[in-house]
Amino acid sequence: MGTRLALRIQERFEDLTRSEQKLAQFLLDRPDEILGTSATELAGFAGVSKATAARLFRNLGYSDFNDVRLQAREERNRTGPVQQIPMPQVSATAATTVPVHLQVETANLIRTFEELRSDVLNQAAEQLAAAGRVWVAGLGIENGLAQYLRTLLARVRPGVHLISENASIWPEELASTGPNDALVIIAVRPWPQHISTMLNFAKTTRLKSIVITDPTNVGKAQRKGALVLNCHVSTPWSELTQTSVLSMAQLLASALINRLGQKAEIRRNLIANLAEEFEDDRDR
Repeated sequence: MGTRLALRIQERFEDLTRSEQKLAQFLLDRPDEILGTSATELAGFAGVSKATAARLFRNLGYSDFNDVRLQAREERNRTGPVQQIPMPQVSATAATTVPVHLQVETANLIRTFEELRSDVLNQAAEQLAAAGRVWVAGLGIENGLAQYLRTLLARVRPGVHLISENASIWPEELASTGPNDALVIIAVRPWPQHISTMLNFAKTTRLKSIVITDPTNVGKAQRKGALVLNCHVSTPWSELTQTSVLSMAQLLASALINRLGQKAEIRRNLIANLAEEFEDDRDR
């Protein structure tokens, strides 16, 4: 799928109808489908009508589907063919096999990191390195990923805190943040409303925010003033995959280590020495 189409979808996703969002999400999840598939076929894959497809492309500023496909082909020809593993077309009720699972995960990882700009990653690492304190948040499944990211970051810099999954105590926790702090949020679709409230607070108080999310929420996070790390999480089934999100967390931590240099190494050695002392205590 052409980059400009993806950007238009991300910018306007919230303004689309529910049926238009279904097709838009399909196009974000399967970017290569538009090159060799008709509008009718795309609508069928997404479970919407052909009229919905026509309305979506008009709302995105195109005259018709041919205009969309021409743009996508021009962009592909200009940048050259990219080696990508396509998302498999399998039934939503089909059992997962090892080859299909591998193809799904590989496709998401390739799309995630081929689209990631180095300057965006470096900017995120700089914000984490320069922050007085770092706060990490996530809800549901993403809370487990937030805990993991918090551990990775805390191993290389001090002052890294996990915001509780219990949103009822967020006011007390957010009241402890300052304008020199950084906030990292992991949130993929469906987007929790509490995350928008948190980002509104961050924008108002000049708390630097980084959001690890999926393509359908990129525009929403950017409008809240956040730096976005976009992860592809789609599968042929209703469940999402978190593999690219986990990998993005690891990459962000590695970028922070590169930015901190010797400071990160000193802290890691200190933690290793302390862990060894605690291990010795247990053996006595």
